[in-house]
Order: sequence, then structure tokens, then C-alpha cells
Amino acid sequence: MRTARPLKSLLLQVALALVFTFAVAPVALASDDARLGLGLKSVVSGKELPAITLAPGEAVKALTVKLERGDGKRLTLKAAGLPAGRPKVLPIDQPNGVFAYRAEFHVVWGDKSTSTFTTEFKATRVGKLELRIGAGDVDLEGRRLTFQITNPAASAELVILGERGRELGIVRESWEDAPPGTPLELTWDAVEGDIVRMDLKVTDVAGFWAGMQITPFSIEIPHDEVVFESGQAAVRDSEAPKLQRTMAHIQEALARHGTLLQLKLFVAGYTDTVGGRASNQELSTRRAAAIAGWFRKNGLKIPIYYQGFGEDALAKPTPDETEEPANRRALYILSSQQPGTSASVPRGDWRKL
Repeated sequence: MRTARPLKSLLLQVALALVFTFAVAPVALASDDARLGLGLKSVVSGKELPAITLAPGEAVKALTVKLERGDGKRLTLKAAGLPAGRPKVLPIDQPNGVFAYRAEFHVVWGDKSTSTFTTEFKATRVGKLELRIGAGDVDLEGRRLTFQITNPAASAELVILGERGRELGIVRESWEDAPPGTPLELTWDAVEGDIVRMDLKVTDVAGFWAGMQITPFSIEIPHDEVVFESGQAAVRDSEAPKLQRTMAHIQEALARHGTLLQLKLFVAGYTDTVGGRASNQELSTRRAAAIAGWFRKNGLKIPIYYQGFGEDALAKPTPDETEEPANRRALYILSSQQPGTSASVPRGDWRKL
């Protein structure tokens, strides 16, 4: 006959069994990438190369990393005899740009056990960042700015400022890793007020940025007045030397200032108060157009605009029907944007040649 065991004895055996079970349970091993102390130097510039970094927690007898790059190129990296705790850097030979990788790791540990695992990552390499804007790439009238940078582009910001630093507008654009040298463009809506300055900031995929301040440009071109026959608008051959000297001044100004902004020539014509107001308006417009046409015919390739103001903007105020040579004049303005209205330019109805 079996004797019943005391309840206290049964509980003790269960407790011992639990202690034993926990004591012999295997300890969870660290993941293979953690055992390697795997890291990544993913964003570099200049002559630096992206790299896989290692800080192994235990000895590594041999390591092979097979890389497959997003463009199909295959690379193999190797290391051997790595003691525990000693860092190791495996550079990745990569051109400038952003590339995706699939990496397959084969590890022989110091105890001769092996591991194989895969991972994916992206690496970015950029050169020295340069912002490039060419001749005529800033068109204030067309409200368009084009530029290039020497690294893959990520984003750009253009802040448009008016008088006393008042913000007239701001434009932001972003791209998905636009390749180096890609023509990039920013456009903006019409703003209220004259543009005094524009601040451009362009950022590459690595977070580096380059900036530029763009200041509108406008000057009056010195000239000798062209004399027309009474009531006529044809440029006489005898007056051509005057326009040739003016053309030289324009070309000189373009050479000095036309490397960034798209400059335009604005030709304004004026009369004295002899004759009717309407006929003077029409005559001044035809004369301004004739002068603009002479510049185009003689090789000026920039945009040319013209406008006549008749007797509405007298240089020397006179009564009606007064002959005044100072009022029979022209005005040549070389500018990156349409001239603002003033005493000399009372209207903005410019016509493009």
C-alpha cells in the first residue's frame, strides 16, 4: 500500500524543478550584426568614401561582404584576424551620388562557427558643393531662375525681398536626388513692390548647402541724342555714329554686369510741346521703335523694349507749343527688370521689339 506524500514535499519538488529548468535554458544570443558591431558611414564628401564599420564583440577569423549596388555593380570586401573590440573600417569604392546596396555577410568566428546574413542600406557621396548660375539665368521679368549644383540636389529656397527687407515672397522646391549638373528651375508669382534682393539657398542630398544673393541691376546708358527730321522717325545715316557710340557703352555694361542677370534694354522716346499731344505720343513711340530696331539690326541680341511718352515727361517744363531741344530726347535703360514708374517713366506700357 502506497503512502500519500505530504503536500509540503510535493511543493518543494515542483519548486526545484522550476529552478532547474531556468538554470539550463539557453541564453539568447546577440544577432550577428550586433556581434560584429556593424555600423555604416553613409554620408561623406570630398575624397572620403562611404564605409562599413566594425567593432566586433568577439574574435573574427574571416569576413567576406558581397555588395550588389543599385546600378548593378558588384563589390567584395574582406577582412581577417579581427580581435574582439578592435575597430575595422571597410571602405566602399563609390562615385559621387546616392546608391542603394544589398549586402551579404559571411562570417567565420574565432571559434570556427559561421554566420551568414544580409542587409540593405543607402550610401551618399558628394564632392565640393558649387552653385552655378550662368549668363541670363536670372529673368526677373519672366519670374524664372535656373541654376545647377555640382552634387545631387535635394531642395532649394528663394526668398524675395523688397525695400527695407520686406519679404515679398518665398519659393521652395525639392527633388528626388537630382543628378549633379541637372538644370534646376525656380519660378515665382508676381509680387507687389520692386524686388531689391533675392536670397537663394540650395541644399544637396548630404545636407550641405550653398547660397547666393541676387541684386537687380539697372543703369542709364550715356548717349548723344539722335536728331530726326521734323515729323519723321527714320534714323538717318548721319546719326548712326551716335548710336554706334551708345552701342559700345551698352556692350561694355553687358560685359561687366550681364554674367548673371538677364539684362534688357529699354528705349524711351520724348518730344517737346510743339504739336498735338496725341501726335507727339505717336511720333515718340515710332522714334523709340526706330532706335530699338537700329540696335537689333546692328547686333544687339538681348531683349529690347521701347515706349514713347510724347510730351508727358518733360525734362524742362515749358508752355504748350514751345520748341525745347532738351525735351526732344531719348532714354536708354539697361536693366534686369522693367523700370519702375517715375517722373521720367510715367507709364509701364513697354512694347517688346
